[in-house]
Amino acid sequence: MKLKTAGALLLLGVMALPSCKTSEENYRAAYEKTIQARRESGDSTEVNIYTNLRTQAPSRTEETEYGPYEVRTMVVRVTEGGGAIAEYVKEYCGVVGQFKQIFNAKSLRERLVDAGYPGAFIVETAEPYYYVVLTSGTINQVAQALSELKKDPNFVMREPCPFIIDRAPLKPQQPLMKRG
Repeated sequence: MKLKTAGALLLLGVMALPSCKTSEENYRAAYEKTIQARRESGDSTEVNIYTNLRTQAPSRTEETEYGPYEVRTMVVRVTEGGGAIAEYVKEYCGVVGQFKQIFNAKSLRERLVDAGYPGAFIVETAEPYYYVVLTSGTINQVAQALSELKKDPNFVMREPCPFIIDRAPLKPQQPLMKRG
C-alpha cells in the first residue's frame, strides 16, 4: 500500500513539473511585486555590484554634426540571439536602451525592427548588462540615426539614453568571459 501511495505521489509530482517552468510573465510579476514592496516600505536602496563599474566607465561629450552626445568607452560583445554578428559592431554604437534583463532588451529590439529599424541589435558587457543598439558606424552616422529616432513619436527613450558607445579594444589580460 505504501508503495502505491509513493508511486502515485511521484507520478503527480512528475506531472506537475511542466507547470513549474519559470516564464517571462512570472518573472516580471515577481519583479514588479518586489519593486512595489520596496516602494511601499520606503526602501530606496538598490544592491547592484556593477553600478560602480558602469558609472566609472570613461565618458566624454562629443560634438557631432547632429549636436552633442555622451560617448562612453566600454568593452562589449554581440549578444547571442540579439540580431547581430560581431562584424555589425563598428567603432561607435548608438544606444537607445539599457537593461539588466535580456528579455527586456529583446523586446525593445523587436519593437524597433517592427517599426522599421531593421539594423537594431543587442550588445552586452561582461556583467552582463544589455544595450540595445540602433546602429553602428562612424560617430556622425550614429548621431544622425539617434537624432532621427528622437523625432519618432513612437519611441521615448529613458535617461541616460541615447548615448554612444566607443568600443574599447579587448586586452589580452582582460578577456570578456563567456557565460556558462
